[in-house]
Amino acid sequence: MTVQCGCCGAEITSTDRIDYRLNRPEQLLGVPGDRLAAPTGGLLVGPAGDSYLRCLLPVRLTGGTELVFGAWTQISKVDAMYVHAVWDNDSEYANLRLAGRFANVIKPWDVFGVPVEAAVLNADELPYFTSHPLLDREWDRDEVLSRIRHPLPVPVRETFGEVWTIERTEGMRCSIEGSTVRFSSPGRCVHIDVYADLTGGSVSDFLGAVLDGYPASAEHSVDHDGEELRHAFWLSEVIDGHEEQVFHGHVVRPGTMLSVRCVHRYPADRTWARHVLNSVRYIG
Repeated sequence: MTVQCGCCGAEITSTDRIDYRLNRPEQLLGVPGDRLAAPTGGLLVGPAGDSYLRCLLPVRLTGGTELVFGAWTQISKVDAMYVHAVWDNDSEYANLRLAGRFANVIKPWDVFGVPVEAAVLNADELPYFTSHPLLDREWDRDEVLSRIRHPLPVPVRETFGEVWTIERTEGMRCSIEGSTVRFSSPGRCVHIDVYADLTGGSVSDFLGAVLDGYPASAEHSVDHDGEELRHAFWLSEVIDGHEEQVFHGHVVRPGTMLSVRCVHRYPADRTWARHVLNSVRYIG
């Protein structure tokens, strides 16, 4: 599957380094573009003369993945003038060192406004942060990558309702529509809902209430494993004028259920849809 960068649209082929460019400093979000100046490829100047330099922030994740943010640091006007002066001079640019304050919000961390330092490590690249709270330790891969809703070149395990997890397949974008979380990519879509049962009834009764109105003629599969019930069936539906294959899956525990609805056009994706359901885990 082809995975495209959510920032520039380029195809992503590496799974051990993921580059993720943050668009603007927080202070400049919503400012019209014609009020901003970009004297170099790495400098951005706001309406009040506030200056920002884009630097690279490599964050080590579990599983051998490195997430490299293209992030902003606010620097002084004097430093901005110096950066502008040396930007196209390789020998002087290679010696660039500066300090500032981190100018982006990155979840799940609280790093906005912290003091940072940066230096040029490679004359062919932007400066790298050399002093930053996220450096020098390893962070949980799924906890970090699940905050990025753009398509990623690796699968990510997402958490729902604090008691369920499910795998978001590589190449899928994450969005929220009301109470439903949606994973999507060309030709594929997953709708995920979590339901609570406050009646205290059995898991079979809970599932039956959710399935009320679906055709009984569909081919259903049901598996019980202790307190857990897994159920699935297929339907063929016309969506936006096209006949689509729709896989409905449910994992039920006493008091809670995770429901997935996988829509795809090609029969070969039946295995993928089943994998989505099989990836559901109860962690409560």
